[in-house]
Amino acid sequence: MMDGLTLDEQEILLGRPVESLLTDKDREAYEGQRCLVTGAAGSVGSELSRQIAACRPAGLTLVDQSEEGLFRLEQQLRQLHPNLSLDIALSDVTRMGSVKHAVRRAAPQIVFHAAAYKHVTMAERAACAAARVNVMGTAEVLTALRDSGARFVLVSSDKAAAPRSVMGATKRFAELLTLANADRGFTPMVVRFGNVLASSGSFVPMTRERIQAGLPILLTHPEATRYFMALTEAAALVMKSAACGSGGETFWLDMGQQVRMGDLAERLQMLAARRGWPQVPTEIIGLRPGEKLVEQLTTDADEESSSSVHPRVRVSRPPLPWLLRVESLLRILRRHVGQEDALGTLRTLKAAVTDFEPSAHAWASAQIRRAEVDDASDGDVEARTA
Repeated sequence: MMDGLTLDEQEILLGRPVESLLTDKDREAYEGQRCLVTGAAGSVGSELSRQIAACRPAGLTLVDQSEEGLFRLEQQLRQLHPNLSLDIALSDVTRMGSVKHAVRRAAPQIVFHAAAYKHVTMAERAACAAARVNVMGTAEVLTALRDSGARFVLVSSDKAAAPRSVMGATKRFAELLTLANADRGFTPMVVRFGNVLASSGSFVPMTRERIQAGLPILLTHPEATRYFMALTEAAALVMKSAACGSGGETFWLDMGQQVRMGDLAERLQMLAARRGWPQVPTEIIGLRPGEKLVEQLTTDADEESSSSVHPRVRVSRPPLPWLLRVESLLRILRRHVGQEDALGTLRTLKAAVTDFEPSAHAWASAQIRRAEVDDASDGDVEARTA
């Protein structure tokens, strides 16, 4: 079961069967390997950690800044796999010294970078925080891995394709950084997800909580469509990509037709009725800043081609980004983020991700934040000269 959802319920919500992606050969690729997972306490990171642990790795290092999340995951894995060599790193990926220490201690052969801020509406109001974690955090891990010979997988999002949100733009910048490092002595690749069905804070678990409480379903737009995948599919896709990729690729799962959000709300009501939960009305609240009516997994630049690793797994091998340009923009971004300059951060994201179209709300939030920082700086100057 996934977050209280049976396999049958997951398939009803997805409108398709849950794919079995991993083969015995895929699992064998992890036996005897040293693996490291960032964002390990998150929904995807914890499922990924559980699946890796079952493959009898030589060692598994879990990196996250959530003390409680890491504690719970550690207890679970030690109970399931008492002979597992497990190391816990309570660490922030944006702190270079912390990342280097974790990598040096683990000497990983395979690294899964799942640490990220993922909520679109939050990132629209906090461009600096989103850029610090999603872009600069990725850069710190990539730097720590140079000349390590490790295989590196960035967990990305369909929001990175022709992004309209700050979150999507930060994930696309992270993709560019990852692919630009293809000749740095390790093997980087990208995996793009659709929406993970029961990830924490997402539509399905939040809506189920509201139905149980007798509260209305909050739906942005009934005609909005989204790609969805099961949590087990998400973890398996990452593991298969790391096992089969040669570096410089972007992988994604063919999830079939997008799910209409109005249909998803109706399916949730139907499943709720089966459990005797109350029937509740649906309120249409409108698309929020940074959200698209229709999501996409790829753009023309992704040069889609069939993958031989699985009939439902797709792969693209776009031209590698120019490393000097990407690193130059990263230096500019660091400066703006360090100064809490949201407006400069947004402009740099736009320069790095040329098809990024920030929302009016993102621009307005950045301007307000810039004014607040300027006012605080003026106050500091006055205090020092008084």
